Amino acid sequence: MKILLVDDERGYLNVMGEVLRDSGYEVLLAENGKQAREALEFDKADVIISDVFMPTLDGVRFHDYVREFTDAPDIPFIFMSGYDDESTRNLVVDPDRDFFFSKTTPIDKVLTLIDSLRRTIEPEAQ
Repeated sequence: MKILLVDDERGYLNVMGEVLRDSGYEVLLAENGKQAREALEFDKADVIISDVFMPTLDGVRFHDYVREFTDAPDIPFIFMSGYDDESTRNLVVDPDRDFFFSKTTPIDKVLTLIDSLRRTIEPEAQ
C-alpha cells in the first residue's frame, strides 16, 4: 500500500516516513500541498496523511483539491496537526474517509487506523 505523507516540518516528515516504511508501507513524501498535488499527477496513493497548516498550499486546500479534482476522490485522508482544537477537528467532514490525529497521538494508534484502511483497500492483506 502506498501512502502520500505531506508535512512542512522536515524532521517530522522524515521520522514519520521511516516509521511507515518500517511498517511495510511504500511512502511518497511532500513538503507542502503543492508538492503533494504534483506528486499525485505522476503517482497514485492509497492513503494520504497531511499536516493541516503549511505554506504554499495548506492541508485543507489540498484536501479540497483531492476531493474535487483527482481521479481518486474517495481516497482516505488523514489530517495530522500540532493543533488539537475543535476547529481543526471539524475538518473531518466525512468520518468514513476523513480522519484526524494530533501529532502527539501515539504512533500505534495511527498505524492501527492505517492497517484497518489497508484491509478495506487490499482485502487479501488480511
